[in-house]
Amino acid sequence: MPDERVGSGRLLALRRYVTQHPAWVAALCLFAVAEACAQTGSWLLVRVAINNGIVAHNERTLDLALAAFVLVSAAGWLLSALVTKGMARLGQDVILGLRRDLFDHLTTLSLRFFSEQRAGWIIARLTSDIDAISDVLSQGLPTIVMSCALLPAAVVALLVNDWRLGLAALIVLPPAILLSRWFQQTSTRAQFEVRTRIASVTAHIAESVAGMTVIQTFQRESLFRSRFDELNDANRVANTYAQRIVSVFFPSIELLGVLATIAVLAVGANVLPATQIGTLAAAYFLLSLAFQPLQSLSDVYSQLQSAQAAMAKVSLVLDEQPDIRSPDRPRPIERLDGELTFERVHFAYGDREVLHGIELTIPPGACYAIVGESGGGKSTLAKLAARLYDPTRGAVLVDGIDLRELDLHRYRQQLGVVLQDPFLFSGTIAENLRFAKPQASDDEVSRIAQMVGLDAVARRFPAGFEHPIREGGSGLSAGERQLISIGRALLADPRILIFDEATSNIDRPTELLIERALDRLLHGRTSIIIAHRLSTARRADRIVVIDRGDIVQQGTGVELLAVDGPFRRLADAHLLGAQ
Repeated sequence: MPDERVGSGRLLALRRYVTQHPAWVAALCLFAVAEACAQTGSWLLVRVAINNGIVAHNERTLDLALAAFVLVSAAGWLLSALVTKGMARLGQDVILGLRRDLFDHLTTLSLRFFSEQRAGWIIARLTSDIDAISDVLSQGLPTIVMSCALLPAAVVALLVNDWRLGLAALIVLPPAILLSRWFQQTSTRAQFEVRTRIASVTAHIAESVAGMTVIQTFQRESLFRSRFDELNDANRVANTYAQRIVSVFFPSIELLGVLATIAVLAVGANVLPATQIGTLAAAYFLLSLAFQPLQSLSDVYSQLQSAQAAMAKVSLVLDEQPDIRSPDRPRPIERLDGELTFERVHFAYGDREVLHGIELTIPPGACYAIVGESGGGKSTLAKLAARLYDPTRGAVLVDGIDLRELDLHRYRQQLGVVLQDPFLFSGTIAENLRFAKPQASDDEVSRIAQMVGLDAVARRFPAGFEHPIREGGSGLSAGERQLISIGRALLADPRILIFDEATSNIDRPTELLIERALDRLLHGRTSIIIAHRLSTARRADRIVVIDRGDIVQQGTGVELLAVDGPFRRLADAHLLGAQ
């Protein structure tokens, strides 16, 4: 599970997306500097207009200063529009790249990550956290860039205007720096807590929606509502604390601005002659420009801190490394024969070892059924064969080659998996069949559907194979979902098949359809069946009984039922359906 700390995930981590457009970024930064110079320069022109024009009664100088003021102000307005538009577009390009990379990275992470992490936590990274970063990049980035250019430009202009007035204004700089540093550290921690709390709320909502049937069946609505209220209230407290920090910081900055203005007016009244009234006026307005960035940032600073905390959360996912990956130099493979060998395989979930030195060889094209009590290690063995996990010790080999030496994509192209509870995606029946082979033609889909008996299912709907189904296959029976899953695997024509049988809640006619489809699917392929029924186990060439992580019995169904052993006790105890 990712470490819930404020780590390396700062907004600076986004710089690699920004540097993909170096010329555009450089141009926008130059435009921002030019816009800042235009704003501050216009007030220096006002000083000239007053001192050298109005006070000196020089109409020519006044006209030239005013004309220059209009031109410089217009240029500043145009540059401001260009920077705002350009920075907003750049921000959206960054978000596009970040969202794509985050989702791409999620698809490479190992099954262990998803089994250890709550779905709602992951969803929060892709939704609320990315949205927080998007807000600051699309709305706040122009303000941040122009404010960062304007602040030093205003300070320089203050000193150019009159160094004495400039130094008087800067007496508030040390306390402003200390105050900003305090705010940065405190607000970062507060906003990180806000992101943590909203992620908990999102996770609880996702879990509640997914399990609503169970919640209502067992009348636990009040418990889940109570838990939601607790999480929601914790989120409110975190947000209130973050806003309290803001309510201290920004009024304090405004107070420092007032003190700086008083200092400038007091010094100016004592050191400037009456003929330099324009210098005092320019100093006043330049001082306002110097504090304007801080006040402008007040609108986006909370967004910035929230985005920084969100980026820290996103980085927890981006920094997660997949446990299962292809080697740098994989061994080449063509069409597999399909011999599977488990060579002294140990496997542990954390500190709990569930397989203890498994030794098993499945010949090419053979069908082996794995049976045993729940929690004995059956599904783990199948997941190791699919290389969803790697052994803690030992090795899983295909055709004598360690799976860790093969290209993972090429290996899984020749692997078919039918899950106990098959997952269907939103789309049509045909699209779900094509999931393992998108390029399959309509004739191929129709042929496979007839082989597994799906044509009868399609005839129930006016649109046939183009009938839309919702996510998860809701609207279809368990047996129909299983038939689609078998057809999907058969269309891929795998060399190795892993089938997690689940027919306990399926009516007998549909079960017969599934059994006929299964016969076609198993033919000529190396197959591992996690069997829940005796009829399915008997279909296998050999039955392997696993108990508490060890193989305790092997043989055909007839051989194992003939002796008093674990398999017969499973059958007698109805742990294997008798049908």
